[in-house]
Amino acid sequence: DPGCYGGGAVLGAPTPRMDQMAAEGLRLTSFYSETQCTPTRAAIMTGRLPIRTGMTLASAAGSLAGMSPNETTIAKVLSDAGYRTAMFGKWHLGDVEESMPQNMGFDQWFGMLYHLNTYSLKDRIGYDPEWAEGLNENYGLVEARKGESLRMVMPLNTSNLGIVDEQCTDRAIAYIKEQSDSTEPFFIYLPLARTHFPSVPNSKFAGASSRGPYGDGVMETDYHVGQVLDTLKEIGKDNNTIVVFTSDNGPTLDQWPDSGFSPFRGGIGTIYEGGVRVPCIFRWPGVIEAGTVSNEMMSTLDLFSTFASLGEAETPADRPIDGIDQTDFLLGYQDSSSREWVVWYTGTDSAATTLPAAMRWHQFKIVRKAYDSFQGPESDYSQIPAVYNIEMDPGEEHNIAGEHDFVIEAFQTVYRQLVASMKQYPNTPSRAYPIVGGAS
Repeated sequence: DPGCYGGGAVLGAPTPRMDQMAAEGLRLTSFYSETQCTPTRAAIMTGRLPIRTGMTLASAAGSLAGMSPNETTIAKVLSDAGYRTAMFGKWHLGDVEESMPQNMGFDQWFGMLYHLNTYSLKDRIGYDPEWAEGLNENYGLVEARKGESLRMVMPLNTSNLGIVDEQCTDRAIAYIKEQSDSTEPFFIYLPLARTHFPSVPNSKFAGASSRGPYGDGVMETDYHVGQVLDTLKEIGKDNNTIVVFTSDNGPTLDQWPDSGFSPFRGGIGTIYEGGVRVPCIFRWPGVIEAGTVSNEMMSTLDLFSTFASLGEAETPADRPIDGIDQTDFLLGYQDSSSREWVVWYTGTDSAATTLPAAMRWHQFKIVRKAYDSFQGPESDYSQIPAVYNIEMDPGEEHNIAGEHDFVIEAFQTVYRQLVASMKQYPNTPSRAYPIVGGAS
């Protein structure tokens, strides 16, 4: 969707502020997320593979589950290092008290616990209040400070979904301004909810694009990115703040007209490039070289380790951290990323011997099990994995497994290493199984 990635004005929704970020920083073209929102957010927060944390699926409202309080988040790590920490936006890592941001390292937060379509359920034909009783308690924009209980600020439904990102960004801007005279460093996590179905644009952006409500949402997101950049400059902390922009998964392909744009195969919920290869821009004026573009591989897992390193914070030594510190790569001390492979686990199996659904290794992608879209159908390559050369075949159209046995051997080597690690440090059983009102 961003213009700097081939979208923007070409697709009827200009993104000048995202493009500005790219022009002033580093734009990555091989940055990988998980297949859907909850596992990606867990990876960002903990630097650990979602199978380790039990957060492999998008959690549903009322499921009475969430990320284990035994996990250590980047907010906790930075807080221990003297940072002020705040979150404004979509959490989606559980709706039980112990799993909420105020109990996972953040000093304060404002936002919502679920994804946007959850808040439209009550307006749908066939909605049964009794069946969905578990959805109601935290059904809106909420807030809390560290150690406090959640407070409802504003109930949400389809009619007012358009104001969500505006509300969250306004509070983020106010928080940034509060830091203007502070000598303490700060960390802000601003996971905007747009662009997620249903597309209910802010009235200020309705009709702004020629792409309909989805494009209007893209332009609103771009505007909020610009607000953050402008505020940092206004308070004089522009050159001393790292800003990172990325996505939690690829576009929705099953929900017309709420689909985003991708030149790749697949979308949200799939391990194909369209589902997991997402935009990522790093901006740090005067430190990260402006206008840099790199096809080196990075993962959302790496954000945890990199932020901790840059913040001179200590990471947990009692568990495996799958994220890699990419500081030297980002700051130009080395030309190559320190990452050679990315692996994806899907489903709810937490056994150490669980086979990954796919792996990117150097220029190759090994696919064992995949969906072509979020709602199927499934392709099973359990017996003979499919192999694609991503650099020559980014559309993943030509299976070259027959003449590339060595790639499958590399997959098996990584798999054995992961099995050994997970046997030594057992995975947390699935905590994100989407159970709603007793029905799966």
